[in-house]
Amino acid sequence: MTTPHRLLVAITTALACVLPASFVQSQYDPHPAGIDYQEDYRNQFHFSPKSEWMNDINALIYADGQYHMLYQWGKAIRHGGYATSPDLLHWEDEGVALIPQESFLPAEAERNVSGAQVFSGSGVVISGETAEKITGSTKEAMVMIYTGTKAGTCLAWSNDGGTTWHDYSGNPVANRTKGADPRDPCVFFHEPTNKWILALYENGTTLYGSDDLVEWKQLSNIDFGYECPDMFELPLDGNTDNKKWVLHDANGSYLVGQFDGVRFTPEQETLVMDVGPDFYAGQTFFRPNLPSGDVIQIAWNDHWNGGIGESPWERNATFPVKIGLVTHEGKMKVTRTPIQAIKTIYKDTTTWTNKTITPQDEKDGLLKDVRAEAFDLTATFDLSDTNAGQIVFQIANKEIVYDI
Repeated sequence: MTTPHRLLVAITTALACVLPASFVQSQYDPHPAGIDYQEDYRNQFHFSPKSEWMNDINALIYADGQYHMLYQWGKAIRHGGYATSPDLLHWEDEGVALIPQESFLPAEAERNVSGAQVFSGSGVVISGETAEKITGSTKEAMVMIYTGTKAGTCLAWSNDGGTTWHDYSGNPVANRTKGADPRDPCVFFHEPTNKWILALYENGTTLYGSDDLVEWKQLSNIDFGYECPDMFELPLDGNTDNKKWVLHDANGSYLVGQFDGVRFTPEQETLVMDVGPDFYAGQTFFRPNLPSGDVIQIAWNDHWNGGIGESPWERNATFPVKIGLVTHEGKMKVTRTPIQAIKTIYKDTTTWTNKTITPQDEKDGLLKDVRAEAFDLTATFDLSDTNAGQIVFQIANKEIVYDI
């Protein structure tokens, strides 16, 4: 650290346990052996695949007592990567669940879904007659609704807890395409009209309705959004008697308004829920059977910034957040708050308050007695009376530099 004349600092470090990865493979395992999640830049609290590229979150489902996440995997050809978690904190890479027709994987990797590539979509849980129509059984099943490129809107299903995934024999069920457009179906169940609703990136956002996930009828269109739409209902300011619908796109741009089962009517101008450089294509969990009943969102942790040199994988998922809706400065605004389970990660906390860093502190180091494999550090500096040019945290063999 450059020696300051006077520098007040308040630092809080929260020591955290590393979340060990364990691996229970489902479907096809494309990853090299020996990956231990201790590589440089490997996030310990955000899901990342063992190897290769990941991007958009495609389906978030709670079923069979655990959380399921399907996501786009594979840089040359997009597949359906698959991960599970008991608590939204500890994720297991389950391999590749959905393997498209033009896969680059070896021949022994069964091509088990429609389309040249698996482009973005969403996930639901079904049973009874709807499940029987799609899977041949009334047993509860998870269904991913995705864009199969060169095909259209397609269904893939599993009724054994995600161990095996199958192509729906009637694919595509809608939106036939020679390429990838229209794309990114987001499906949810609308209780007031007792229908499935599909929001699709198509001339803005086009809404469709269905009784069975198979036969779809166009309902309406709104001139809003670019890629990966999502829609959900939230109480405004916690008032369950005053609920609003939120429609957002991949960039996090969103509208707040009313949805009557046919048409979305915005009540204010477009806002943006996350202005950071590493948020894209956020999706929320299928809610009817989610234990908390909250709107929980996970997004892709990348936004065209080129990455940071991570290897043997590229890109991550964001930490799960609870979505809320509040009135702020006269507007209805989305809030994104880390799920409460984040508190269980922390083991110990060390705090320095109103500390003036001196040359002796620089020599000894404020953090010299702090030991952790992973940590969270928050620092607030008063720079009103200092001649320091930089503030440098030396963490093991890594330097974290703040250029004043």
